Amino acid sequence: MTDHILPGVAFPGQGNKPDATVAALREHRGHFLVAEFLLRNGTVDPSTVDLGDTSVSQPATYAAGIASAEWMLGKAAPVPLVLGHSLGELTAAAYAGMIDPADGFHLAVRRGEICKAQQGIRAGAMLAVMGTDITGVEWLRRQAIWRSGAILEVAGLNGRRQTVLSGDVAAIEAGIAIAAEMGVLAEIIPVGGSFHSPLMLDAVAEWRETVDSVEFTTGHTPLISTVDGRVHTDPAEVKELLVRALLLPVRWLDALRAARDFGVTTLWDAGPGRTLEKLGRREGVVEFARLTQPLAALEAAE
Repeated sequence: MTDHILPGVAFPGQGNKPDATVAALREHRGHFLVAEFLLRNGTVDPSTVDLGDTSVSQPATYAAGIASAEWMLGKAAPVPLVLGHSLGELTAAAYAGMIDPADGFHLAVRRGEICKAQQGIRAGAMLAVMGTDITGVEWLRRQAIWRSGAILEVAGLNGRRQTVLSGDVAAIEAGIAIAAEMGVLAEIIPVGGSFHSPLMLDAVAEWRETVDSVEFTTGHTPLISTVDGRVHTDPAEVKELLVRALLLPVRWLDALRAARDFGVTTLWDAGPGRTLEKLGRREGVVEFARLTQPLAALEAAE
């Protein structure tokens, strides 16, 4: 057991910059999950995969996250807690020992396939709104619904002044126009779907059946869910939350506060990318560490 005080570990969803995901896959291509991902996609070069396709980006993000955490901290590292943003909650559950990492990869593959199929039935998109509080976002959302006659829901509460909306393409397009009128920044999140919105409702049954096919066990690390912003150790609870997460919004800010209240003062963004670190630093609820050397190397040097 290490004498080093380790940070909690945060795993991102698929809304990362593609170049960050490619870089992580390339760096960890020797890891068995990354190798499996590349084999499934018929390539040895991560830059050739289509990360705009959610059936590709979801397993890519999962594999890169597990590989990065195991390389930096090792397997079953005694970290105080884990948490994940959207898809990252699945990665967190695997790193916490609640599911086998290979089973988690299977779930990431199927989640991507199920979501892509749903996108083909009813196309949707996601929009990050920045520079206004939830009151301003709600005004934008209602106006977008009025103009488009389409569905638009809050999909993520990333911070006090960053909220993610998800829904029909027409509503997203209206939201972009209204944001410009309001003088606030709005950016499409390139994830290939309307995650955490009612448009995913018809996909829930198949996703539940898929999750039910995998064994969940008591892990070695507590998990904070971004579905309810609470600490969980019961694998049955985590299993249910992973199902609900497809439809319910991501409560990222609440999860950060829960980490702080749990006594964790520092988190590490396992990546790919530094999306969660940037979000976290903006809010200042907990600190985010930048780890530059694997734990095993630090211990060997002592």
